[in-house]
Amino acid sequence: MGCLNSDKNFTHWFGNIHFSGPCNRSCYFCIGQHMMALDPLDNLSSWPLRGIWKFVDECLNHNIHEINLTGSNTDPLLCQNIGKLNALLRTAIPELVLGVRTNGVVALNHLDDWKLFDKASISIPSFDEAIYEEMMGQGVTPRLEEILANSSHMQSVKINIVLGPENLADNDLAKTLDRLSDLGIKRTNLREPYGQPHLGDPLAKSAVEVKRIYGMPVYLWGQMEVTYWDVHYVEVESVNLYANGRVSADYPITRGHDALSGSVLDQSHFPGGRVSPQWQHLRLG
Repeated sequence: MGCLNSDKNFTHWFGNIHFSGPCNRSCYFCIGQHMMALDPLDNLSSWPLRGIWKFVDECLNHNIHEINLTGSNTDPLLCQNIGKLNALLRTAIPELVLGVRTNGVVALNHLDDWKLFDKASISIPSFDEAIYEEMMGQGVTPRLEEILANSSHMQSVKINIVLGPENLADNDLAKTLDRLSDLGIKRTNLREPYGQPHLGDPLAKSAVEVKRIYGMPVYLWGQMEVTYWDVHYVEVESVNLYANGRVSADYPITRGHDALSGSVLDQSHFPGGRVSPQWQHLRLG
């Protein structure tokens, strides 16, 4: 998964189950626009998931215990069979740690599902509602304090801040980090978006690096660890199940905008960013 540097020898492996379908946000940086072969698919209501048993076998082969539900172009909490999937995975994978990567929008409406996860990461680019809407395409910031109040059962709740020109202006990132620290968040990732102009580490010149995790620099913001996360170079590997049933140790964004080309593209190929025509309108769930 470490796009430009993966040789399949990194020691940290995990599993990803990727969902496709309608979404409740329309982020201009969505990696779905780089996986267009998956865009017409919808497995949010599918059961059993295509390829699930091959995925389980591959996870067992790699001694994987951590599996994350994520989305290619949708939010995994919109999946209608999380309970069934949880039961299957906990039966099949010893010592399972089940995580979810979500925008958090429906978490409070799906608390029965939320309670099934051992860990979560929530994407919130800003608490400024105008910036949030500009980056996420629609809607308002999820009620993070209420979500955290319903997350005491989890090992961790991490926040993902996808970087963009919008939240790097006017000191907005610092305001967001201050708010997260005040809420008691312990870990936040600053994520370099794929297929947009390269932005670089916003804390490199202003904060002291305290350690590295998976090759990425970690800083302290109050008592909160903040990691700059560049998917091109992060030193992790993953087994992935996609909506079409394909199981692979490849991650489609490593293949640029054409999932069939096999070419790895760095951010210099996208100096102006890209939004495919079908991503220029709101995609409503």
